[in-house]
Amino acid sequence: MKNLLHIPYSLPFARYYREFDSGFYVDFPKQLELMGGWFEEFKCKRTLDIGAITGGCIEYISKLGIRMDGVQFTKDLKSLTASKLRESGVESKLFVSPIDGPFNVPKGNKYDGIVTLGWFNLPLSDTYIKRYLDKINSLLNPGGVFLFDFFEFRDIVIPPTEAENFGPDILYISHSELLSKTLRRYHLWVLDHENLLTEVSDLVDRSLNQIRGYLTQCEFSLERSQFLSLNYPRYFCVATKAH
Repeated sequence: MKNLLHIPYSLPFARYYREFDSGFYVDFPKQLELMGGWFEEFKCKRTLDIGAITGGCIEYISKLGIRMDGVQFTKDLKSLTASKLRESGVESKLFVSPIDGPFNVPKGNKYDGIVTLGWFNLPLSDTYIKRYLDKINSLLNPGGVFLFDFFEFRDIVIPPTEAENFGPDILYISHSELLSKTLRRYHLWVLDHENLLTEVSDLVDRSLNQIRGYLTQCEFSLERSQFLSLNYPRYFCVATKAH
């Protein structure tokens, strides 16, 4: 797997992840409300957030009386989120599983609901997606639900070039271009006004029909799809595990 973004998931950048992805977080509460409603509708008591990042999902869902654990991509993010959750009085297990590695959650953990946001647009192979979905399936109790979102490129508008200061010592600059069904972004990080770090990351355009095919192969049934006209317009879906 190539062209996945890694730098923001490690210190010192991780503490500014919310600002880095501010376009998503500006309408995050609306998606959280829908997420919580679906978990309640399907009577979920224990849930898992894959890619917990800032811990916002965990805090919100926990306050609804639903247990939520989290998967983080790096130890740095796990440490930051664990500290934040302790301050909020939220109890949660946090696991570390690299974004481009095997999905590592101990087999003994079982959930009524699992959510992952943004995952289906990552540049992942069909084989990797199937293996990951099989793992998600194995962690769900019978009748459990899998919540996910994705976007189609025709629905979004991303400025070609963006620049933003994070704290006093980090300048972030990105440039985007659309290459057929791939959205490629060039990232430049300036640390302490002189040290330069660069990355290239890709997002891949996928349709609801493609995703439905992946789900069917892994014994999920797509129950519902809702289009959210947000800052980053996207579809939010719920699938159920076959009994």
